[in-house]
Amino acid sequence: MKKVFIMRFAPCEKTPEKKTGKKVAIIGSGPAGLTVAGELVCKGHEVHVYDRNPYPGGLLIFGIPEWRMPKEGIKKGIEKLKELGVKFILNINVDDKKFEELLREYDAVIIATGAWEDIKLNLPGIESKGIYTALDYLYKRSLWIEGYIPEDQVPKIGKKVIVIGGGNSAMDAARTTRRLGADVTVVYRRTKEYMPASKHEVSAAEKEGIKFIFLASPVRFISDERGHVSEVEFIRMKLGAPDKSGRPRPEPVPGTEFRLEADTVILAVGQRSTPPFSNPEKFGIKVERGRIVTDEYGRTSREGVFACGDVATGSATIAEAIKTAKKTAAAVHEYLMKKA
Repeated sequence: MKKVFIMRFAPCEKTPEKKTGKKVAIIGSGPAGLTVAGELVCKGHEVHVYDRNPYPGGLLIFGIPEWRMPKEGIKKGIEKLKELGVKFILNINVDDKKFEELLREYDAVIIATGAWEDIKLNLPGIESKGIYTALDYLYKRSLWIEGYIPEDQVPKIGKKVIVIGGGNSAMDAARTTRRLGADVTVVYRRTKEYMPASKHEVSAAEKEGIKFIFLASPVRFISDERGHVSEVEFIRMKLGAPDKSGRPRPEPVPGTEFRLEADTVILAVGQRSTPPFSNPEKFGIKVERGRIVTDEYGRTSREGVFACGDVATGSATIAEAIKTAKKTAAAVHEYLMKKA
């Protein structure tokens, strides 16, 4: 019998008989949101989780491929949260109006909406057909695999794929398309040692026959007479002084342009944090560079509103999201008990 690793989001097997009478709204059901939900329901709070997707889990379910992270154990962990009393309100997009409602109706609101906006490149030819972002491609493919959309809504992949980027999303996109039979090349602007993807994922991609080109960055996308991408022009890069990330800044080397053929391009150059409101000032919540500003315990500039995971830290690992969520849950519990 296959042994299923269950992802446990709650630290308890049953909730306290005596409830606190406090209601908590969590926006987003990725690893951070699910972790906060489990911690707080085990403290006796009433927990409602809002999410735009048809099933909880965020990128755990609708982003990371099944072959890298099996879904069965994650779903069992989610079902356990339901047994403990966590209520999931799905297929709802929390906007300014809904966020205002939540502030009125709940004793505390936790924002855990992650980083769902792909960073796009403003380059000539970017509008060509056959160019996708990694998150959009992986998300739609996961929706199809889970049975929520028809296959014709998933971006079509050709025979010659170029993936631009060096993170885990780039590896997921590259390995997924390689498994579909495509000839895949990953192009990254720094050297291999500075790739943000885990060494294990890069090694696995190499073993699967994926090619890598380092120290190169796209200049423009060239399309055929149908408006479909046919080539990508790159320029060679060199490493300069360290940038804000602490890694050497890639700098273009004039006169070193070259082209690669492609009928599909997947951009995996990062994601931006996605708060659930368009006007943070209206709610008295400080946001910098798209990220909700918090202290180390997830407290925002507005009392009773907390944030954790990628929406506060920027795109990070699952482990980091869970770590920040546990700290935030402790702060939320302390806040609610002081209000008792």
